[in-house]
Order: sequence, then structure tokens, then C-alpha cells
Amino acid sequence: MPVKKLKAAYISALCGELYDTVSSGISISDGIYMLMSDGKDDPILKKLFDETSKGRTFAAAVKHTESFPDYMVEMIKIGEQTGRLDSVLRELSAYYARQNEISQNIKNAITFPIILLVILIIIVVVLLTQVLPIFNDVFRQLGVSMSGAAVTLMNIGNAIRTYAVWIISCIAVIALVGYVMYKLPGTHDMIVNIFRGRKLKRKMSSSVFASAMAMTISSGMDIDESLEMSKKLCDKDVEKKIDACQNVMKSGVSFDKAVQKSDILDPISSRRLTISFRTGRTDEAMKKIADDYAEQVNTAIDEKISRVEPALVVIMSVLVGFVLFSVMLPMLSVITAV
Repeated sequence: MPVKKLKAAYISALCGELYDTVSSGISISDGIYMLMSDGKDDPILKKLFDETSKGRTFAAAVKHTESFPDYMVEMIKIGEQTGRLDSVLRELSAYYARQNEISQNIKNAITFPIILLVILIIIVVVLLTQVLPIFNDVFRQLGVSMSGAAVTLMNIGNAIRTYAVWIISCIAVIALVGYVMYKLPGTHDMIVNIFRGRKLKRKMSSSVFASAMAMTISSGMDIDESLEMSKKLCDKDVEKKIDACQNVMKSGVSFDKAVQKSDILDPISSRRLTISFRTGRTDEAMKKIADDYAEQVNTAIDEKISRVEPALVVIMSVLVGFVLFSVMLPMLSVITAV
């Protein structure tokens, strides 16, 4: 049975804590032991400490847990080989912090409309099963009847009350199946892809590319090595663009121009990269570009929420208004007659 991969938030926090210890001159094994001594009863830390205590490299220990992404293992291996493990840990912490922020925003953007929809359904069900029968009794005492629409809605409410147990059971089963499917990587990714759309997907892909390049270049890798490592994080569309970028570079075109021709980044980010590349500050430019893309992704997610929320509120208002209006018309006729 495959081991479940750790979440980005955990990886970011762990890399950040280990960076603090390693950058202070403490060995990685002692740093892990210090984290364990802080009262953290963490099985992952215990596995890492056991492996490093045996003389294994940190990269080998991370790989042995089978809980970390392969990309992280490769980056740590490079950091150990180049003597820049502290820089690698810092960049890994920043990278996974960005990914966690984006993932959380998408999760919240999907969850909030679902909560509103559930509230809408509950309100409508209460109106149909509890409120309409009360109005029906009042009208019967007054010697009048509700409108045809109100009677139809009340009959629906009576059917819901009669088969409530079966309806609740079906909803519970559907919710359980939906939750299990959502937890499956393939289904989860499909739902996320549907939500984010083509425009948001492009921004997220560009953010991942910029983050990966910033991390690898800062870790001491050259452009070619950084591009190869970045492929392991990017999706297939960006991977094809990276291949195109590498092919253009083989013909003698500079990295910044090759990125622009392969359409990996938007025009503004490409121009910023060109300026920084000429001044030898490519890693800093990539960090800034990654931060800008992450901010754009979060803004785009907020815009999606801002469109969905009012739509659900309008639907809720219309449904509640229709139900109340269907019973108020007969009431108005009674008041007028009096």
C-alpha cells in the first residue's frame, strides 16, 4: 500500500525549522533531535532521526520515509552535494508555503459555496415542511384555501416529511461517496481543475515554474539543470514549453529570450526576467515573479468567490420570496375582503 504524501504546510514548516538549525551551524541530525526534544511526538521526525543517526545522508533519510515528494529528495541531494543545504531548505520552505496558500484558497473557494448551498436547501426544506402547513391551517380556519402553487409546494413538503428517513439516508450515502472520491488524488485534481479554469490554471502553472526556477538557481544550479529539475514539478503543458525553451536555447538564444519565445511567462514577467537576467539577478527575478503569480492566483480565486456568493444569495432570496409570495396572495385577499 503506497504511503500517503505529506501536505505542503507540513513540509514548509519542517524545512523552515531545519533551515533555522542548519544555518546556525548545527548538523541536520542534531537539528532533527532538537525538534523532537521540543515535545513534538512526530513519527516522521523519528524516522528521519533514526536514519541520519545511522550515518545516512539527509536526502537518503527523506527518501526512506517515502512520505516526501521526489522533487524534494532531489533538491536536498543537490544541496548536500554542493554544500548549500541551508539555502535549499529555505527555498523549499518558501516554495511549499506558496503552494499551501494557493491550495488553501482553492479549498476555501470550493467549500464556501457548498456551505451556502446547504443553508439554502435547509431554509427551503423548513419552509416547505414547517411553515406552509401552518399557513394552510390558518387559511382553513379563515375559510379560504392557498394558491395552487402554494398547495403544490406544501405537497412536496409533505412528501419530504413522509420519506425523510430515506432522503436523509440517500444524502448521507451520496455525501460519503463524494467525500471518499474527493480524497482520491485523481478525483480531487479533476475537481480543482474544473474550478480553476484555463486562465487560472495558466497562472498557477507559471507560478510553479517561477518558484521552481528560483529555488534551483538559488541552490547553485545552472540554467540547464534548473530547467530539467523544474519539469518534475510542472504539468504537461508547461513541461512541453520547457522542452521548447531548451530547444531554442540550443540554437544559441539566451535563457530570457527562450522563455519569452516558448510562452512560459506572460509578457510583463518575461520583460522583468530579461532585465534581471542581464544584471545576473535571475533567481531574485524568479522569486518576485513567483510571488506576483501567487498573488494573482489568490486574487482570481477571490473574484470567483465574489461571483458565486451573490448568485447563491439571489437564488436563495428568489426561492424564499416565491414561497412566501405564494401564501401571501390569499392572505391579502382575506384582508381586502375584511
